[in-house]
Amino acid sequence: MKVACFLRFKQLPFKYIPVNPVSPVAIKFTQQRQVPVLIIGEEWRMDSTALGIWINEEFPDFNILGDSESCRQKILTIDNWISNSLITARFRELVEWATPWESLRNGWILARAVNDATPIALWMRWLWPLFVRKAKFIVDMMDRVDLQEPMPDMRQRLCEEFIGNLGNGPFLGEEKKVSLADLSAYPIVVSGYLMGMHDDSTMLSNAQVVAWCRRVQSYLPDNPLLVPDSLIIRPHI
Repeated sequence: MKVACFLRFKQLPFKYIPVNPVSPVAIKFTQQRQVPVLIIGEEWRMDSTALGIWINEEFPDFNILGDSESCRQKILTIDNWISNSLITARFRELVEWATPWESLRNGWILARAVNDATPIALWMRWLWPLFVRKAKFIVDMMDRVDLQEPMPDMRQRLCEEFIGNLGNGPFLGEEKKVSLADLSAYPIVVSGYLMGMHDDSTMLSNAQVVAWCRRVQSYLPDNPLLVPDSLIIRPHI
């Protein structure tokens, strides 16, 4: 979703090829199981942040890395926080079920999105919330999370850190223009809400975060996610 936001913000056409999580033959040529993979011409690379930098180098219009080296470093530092704190927190919520019924329901919504892109068996869709909890990359990611920190405290801390990174805005890092950091954070903050998931979204209860979401959304399509329009239950923040 991060890379799709980079491409859409820069108004670049691209072909989305979904990768089956059970049998990732679409990226067999990489000798890896990692997504996303981006191909430009005859060259391919991986890792969403590195891909954002590459896209910006190849297509400098609508620059997403700031107007100076100091801005670039600030943007990449915030993006590192997004990768190591904001994203890992979202995956923690898939592993630790505060409300089992809602967690199951959210897992089935994810399974529906996966099935729409790369069909999976019905029994697998029903068990998807359990599969996600056991997925190796998610289990490995939990090693970077303080599991002793209560979930409500973690959500509040991340919201406060986000506001700190926003500063006087209007965009992250107090930038005047949308950057790689905004486009990295945006789908993480809004995807569950747009797809109709139920969770305790401390961030989306904060007026400053909501205003930031709306500013970023104004530069993207109505459906900024890599899911069909039929899966967008709430079209706007």
